[in-house]
Amino acid sequence: MTDGFEFLGFRFGAYWNKCYGFGTRVEVPKAKAADLRHRVKQLTRRNTTLVSLGEKLKEINPILRGWANYYRYCAYAGDVFTSLDWYVGDRIWHWLRYKRPKASAHEILASRRPSQIRRTRKVWQDGPTEQFLLSLIPVCRYRLAWLGKPNFAMSSGEPDAERKSQVRFGKRR
Repeated sequence: MTDGFEFLGFRFGAYWNKCYGFGTRVEVPKAKAADLRHRVKQLTRRNTTLVSLGEKLKEINPILRGWANYYRYCAYAGDVFTSLDWYVGDRIWHWLRYKRPKASAHEILASRRPSQIRRTRKVWQDGPTEQFLLSLIPVCRYRLAWLGKPNFAMSSGEPDAERKSQVRFGKRR
């Protein structure tokens, strides 16, 4: 366990903590973050400059949102998200420079405005579409207490058990 292993896209390992000793930790693998960077780089290549900034953001945002929601329960995910936000913003900057080679930096930066979600952060925008920020996803430990008891595990002696089974099988009275 001290060497660690990867499972389902996560990195599991045992690490030393000064206060608690050895403990397990789930992390974002460096290779997965590198894969996301590579994917964003492929989407912002020079040969993709025929589309507008809004269309490009609509293409990139679902990938970022899904990736962030998958890794939001990892240790130190916030640090990874912040570095990826910077990288995506930088790639969009380069993509716009390729798209508009004669435009000045000031003209290109006009597309970078305060976010509608968090006004203190500037993001790339085109109309109502704006760059998705991974760092705005709340990062926390996954709690098993969030899971409810499944319907099949209810016994008939519990209150509401019969009503739930009737609703489930469509036998409402």
